[in-house]
Amino acid sequence: MSALDPSQVWTRFSRDPRDPVAAALRAGDADRAVLADVLGEAFSDGRLDRAEYDERSDVAVRARTYGEFVPLLQDLVPTSGPAAAPVRSAPSADLEQRAVAAYERKRRDAWVEATTITLICVGIWTAISLAGGWNPHFPWPLIVAVVTFADAIDKTFSREKYLGKERAKLERKARRELRDQDRKELPGS
Repeated sequence: MSALDPSQVWTRFSRDPRDPVAAALRAGDADRAVLADVLGEAFSDGRLDRAEYDERSDVAVRARTYGEFVPLLQDLVPTSGPAAAPVRSAPSADLEQRAVAAYERKRRDAWVEATTITLICVGIWTAISLAGGWNPHFPWPLIVAVVTFADAIDKTFSREKYLGKERAKLERKARRELRDQDRKELPGS
């Protein structure tokens, strides 16, 4: 059995492609990814053969507006019923603050982790070297230090990359929470 729930397909898009107001609006990559996912699930269920899947996938990649999605899905999922409400996102200022806080916490944790691991390794190396009457062995803690501090340095100097990842994660979480909240508000749920 597929994970495709026909009653929930339209809520996965940021705007309902069946909504006449949204039909002419340009769709984003995230919505095209949802479309590709639905087509892939239909193919894996055997509701599309290989040629149909390839043809629809090609059209999906080139689709520019939400209205172009409906013909690709109309024989796979019900197209009638009330339009799904657009996915509301968290206020961007709040989202940005949360993303920065999460990035700062991860950056700080990377430095603490690198320092802690390196100090433990140096302590072990020193104890082993002292056990032989100070016969220093190969300084292998340097290798550990290079690897662990490289991650901390990357997190420090690649701020925008990590902030982008945090923003995307928080946006996905906010969309999921709003979708769950909307489902709870529906009568009969």
